[in-house]
Amino acid sequence: MENYTLILKKLKKINVITLLLLSNITLANINIENTPIPGGIAVVDFQSNHSNPKSFYNNVPVYTQHIKGQHWQALIGIPLLTKVGEKYITIKGLSTQKITFTVYRHHYKEQHIILTGKNKKYVNPNLKHMKRIKRERPILSKARKLFSEKSLFNDQFVRPVKGVVTSPFGLKRFYNEQPRRAHTGIDFAGNIGTPIHAPADGKVILAGHFFFNGNTVFIDHGQGLISVYIHMNKHLVKQGQLVKQGDKIGTIGQTGRATGPHLHWGVYLNQTTVSPNLLLSVSDEI
Repeated sequence: MENYTLILKKLKKINVITLLLLSNITLANINIENTPIPGGIAVVDFQSNHSNPKSFYNNVPVYTQHIKGQHWQALIGIPLLTKVGEKYITIKGLSTQKITFTVYRHHYKEQHIILTGKNKKYVNPNLKHMKRIKRERPILSKARKLFSEKSLFNDQFVRPVKGVVTSPFGLKRFYNEQPRRAHTGIDFAGNIGTPIHAPADGKVILAGHFFFNGNTVFIDHGQGLISVYIHMNKHLVKQGQLVKQGDKIGTIGQTGRATGPHLHWGVYLNQTTVSPNLLLSVSDEI
């Protein structure tokens, strides 16, 4: 029979290995409320004795955070077009388990926008513009779908600008009375040149100019949590650059499909647009 000292040494070694494994995943938690609606974030609690369990929704990896002991949480972005009812996530660890949650109905308002003059091209693009749009689609799609294993920040976001909100998340939009997809972010009005700040720590994964988006920056915050900044006058960061919460990343502009100077701020979670407001601290809520 092994002596007590040897047993303690083995237990200590196991604990060190466990801590090393946990250091490669997120130990810092996002403080967020359960909002299981289309465009919201479902917070699903589960138990696992695996050091790094993986969570999936519709076969897409989702943000998973360790709370305490064997307690974990999956943060699931719910697409705006999701039908209400029971859904499930798959947890893969020492074994595979399915956990159900319910998506509830939510009503978003409508917005009607009239585009005139040169802006009409953003409603019905010509052949030249369509070729550009098609070239840009896979670039933007790749940025939205990125999943890096380690979380790059903790706690909550802060607002990127202090401007007045002109369009909230989820609006059902009509351009020249033609229906378009719902608004996938929050629009802040502001003067051209107004500074835009990173709402949380992260890594710039894309910075460039695109047909609809204009000057755009994507920031990876880890585990499929991506923020995007659209219609900027200038972007002041480059791909691969690490940013800290509060760093200046660009300025408000009117590039791309924009009827006036503003910032469109969007957030993706497991490749899904969710309301950025859900990630803000109470003092910054919009």
